[in-house]
Amino acid sequence: MEVPSANYCTQCGAEAEGGSLFCATCGRPMVGGEESSAPVLYLISPNRILFMSFLSFGLYLLYWHYKTWSHFRDYTGAVAFPIAHGLTAFVPIYGSFRAHAHLRTFGELAGRAGLNLRFNPGLAFSLVLVFWVLSFTAGGVSSVEVVEVIDPVTGQQAIDPDTGVGVTEVINPTRSEQMISLLLRIGAIVAGVWLILHAQPRINYYWDHVYGSRLRGVAVGKGEIIVGFLGGFFWAATLVSILFAQ
Repeated sequence: MEVPSANYCTQCGAEAEGGSLFCATCGRPMVGGEESSAPVLYLISPNRILFMSFLSFGLYLLYWHYKTWSHFRDYTGAVAFPIAHGLTAFVPIYGSFRAHAHLRTFGELAGRAGLNLRFNPGLAFSLVLVFWVLSFTAGGVSSVEVVEVIDPVTGQQAIDPDTGVGVTEVINPTRSEQMISLLLRIGAIVAGVWLILHAQPRINYYWDHVYGSRLRGVAVGKGEIIVGFLGGFFWAATLVSILFAQ
């Protein structure tokens, strides 16, 4: 049997444009020989998503955008900026548009391979928006307030006789407010988990279609370790603040 040349897909035999990194017909990479047997570390399991999302205090959403965009760049050879893409996921409003584009791009990639994976970019937009609304609300509920001390005689702000500066008082959030803030933050984490669990199984299916038995789980990277440690710190700080609140 004649071996397809470099201008033909080694999987389905379809003709491809010179320099193509993947087949427009079957979606499989344009590789051959020893390279085609190498494992591909693109698979992210739902259990890992759940564990890391809560461990990282929701920061895994940022890392997930970065990691899956890296996979897209490495696979297609397209000009992409995974770190910037991941960071913009945490920019209010704009991050929602980036999440929409993220799922739309993967949906188009799957469509070229003839797969109807039903990515929902609108859901991604909404969930990232909910993530930010809940996060900002949580921050407002648990924020420290600085208020003016009112002189009961004048009805105006009291003045320190030594410095001549208006007297203020710091009011720390109550335990109830801290608990409400924590619940809101957990709600934000759930919104992020919902988004990733909607998208990643579909992305996994696509990678399985492309790479088959070569597909392996994503290796633990420095970025994942960093967001895990940061999340642990935020959890500890939150629990301590609740414990010592009045």
